[in-house]
Amino acid sequence: MARPIEYIEGIHDAWAESLAIEGLTDSEIAKRMNIARSTLYKWKNDFSTFSDALKSGKEPADAKVKLSLFKRAIGYTVNEKKVIVELDAEGNQKPARIETTTKHIVPDTIAQIFWLKNRLPEDWRDKKDVDLGGNMFLQLMKEASANDK
Repeated sequence: MARPIEYIEGIHDAWAESLAIEGLTDSEIAKRMNIARSTLYKWKNDFSTFSDALKSGKEPADAKVKLSLFKRAIGYTVNEKKVIVELDAEGNQKPARIETTTKHIVPDTIAQIFWLKNRLPEDWRDKKDVDLGGNMFLQLMKEASANDK
């Protein structure tokens, strides 16, 4: 069994934060730090500075993904630049020119569904919670008999 690595506050906190900024998961961070996942989880529990470093590193990465999902859901415009290189009749290169094209990326319904199901689950989730307990059954029976009259 390998000897556990000793936690060093300044070093491991900064390292963990920098890996989290890259968008790595806890498992990937542990692997890059050459520690077991259980060690990473122990450090998160035992050292608040380590836990805070991971959280602060993950926030920018999560924010970028949220923004990208939002933009994909509503659509967006992007300018694409293309460098055009042409040759003259003798085969010499003419001065390059840059051509800019504006493209509109249409909204993506899958991104919209994902966004709505997660942001407004009470309105958009597929699964509806229905209470079929005794009280609900009795209420349905009362309503049914009242409609029969």
